[in-house]
Amino acid sequence: MKKIAFATLAVAGSALIAATAYAADGKGDSRWDRLDTNGDGEISASEMSAKNQEFFEAADADGNGTVSKEELKAHHKKKRAERREKRNPDANGDGVVDRAEFVDAAEARFDRMDKDGDGVLSEDEQKRRRGHHGKRRGDR
Repeated sequence: MKKIAFATLAVAGSALIAATAYAADGKGDSRWDRLDTNGDGEISASEMSAKNQEFFEAADADGNGTVSKEELKAHHKKKRAERREKRNPDANGDGVVDRAEFVDAAEARFDRMDKDGDGVLSEDEQKRRRGHHGKRRGDR
């Protein structure tokens, strides 16, 4: 029963991911690109199954073929920590962010936002950074 519930949850989660990716039209959206593994602009059932399998294998820490609540929580905690580490501007790992590291991180963020590479952030590029409704993160 737990396996069926987990499989249902995984499929529902995958559908939500696919819907979110689809809503973004797939234009430069890395979530879409990760799901559309063959790059044909569509997400097939086999692509979703492969993504679910990758997730399941990563979450099944003890390799017993099932994912417990604890394993799932630990997997999500690990992924959050990896995302935080990726965004950490402390490039040299000394525990502090100096001016050069701060400026480098700001320039990298600007470059990611500047989708057309023209050196200027258009209103559309700024809105995309804030979310679909043009709101800042704290305003949601």
